[in-house]
Amino acid sequence: MQSLNELIEMAVGNGSRNEFCRRAGISAGNFSRILKGQKASPEILRKIAAASATVSYSQLMQAAGYVEDQAGAQAEIQAIPVYGSIAAGSPIEAEENFSGYIRLEYAQKHFGADCFALKVVGDSMDLANMPDGSTVIVKRQSEVRDGEIGAVMIAGQATVKRIYHQGEHLVLAPVSKSALYGPQVYSGEDEVRILGKVVLALVDII
Repeated sequence: MQSLNELIEMAVGNGSRNEFCRRAGISAGNFSRILKGQKASPEILRKIAAASATVSYSQLMQAAGYVEDQAGAQAEIQAIPVYGSIAAGSPIEAEENFSGYIRLEYAQKHFGADCFALKVVGDSMDLANMPDGSTVIVKRQSEVRDGEIGAVMIAGQATVKRIYHQGEHLVLAPVSKSALYGPQVYSGEDEVRILGKVVLALVDII
């Protein structure tokens, strides 16, 4: 089992710790003390998990010693549908976009029944541990908080970006080392719909 520090570093990813703390709503000083061994409260762990696309609350709680290790328990396997690239005008559930299932152990992370997976195309999210060809697990919800990573449908095409709200506008920001990508701003008149929040990123599984 990974240590709490390893999971926290995984949650931060390749971005800065200060930016992660701002997104999570915790102080940089408190964050530093936790990495040095101070006991993290369940509420702090919840905030870290909420700001992360790769680490779950249950993983953090287990590593911190609040819950028992379930590794020896019989794991339930949950099938999550995987959709490929989304054709213009087609809904996410369209049969022609379905490409199979992935199965994940319940004991490792519980996603709930209302989740789906998407393949990442391109490198606009590589600094968020979502390189080209990786797979993201998305929990269906119509809203996400500022700074969270979500899947968004734009004129029939699905994309994964960090989401911010600016008045009546929706800003989709890349998290990439490439200067080719910049924020995209959409108004209420644009054909934009939030599909859900990214709860996990997986590399080289499909």
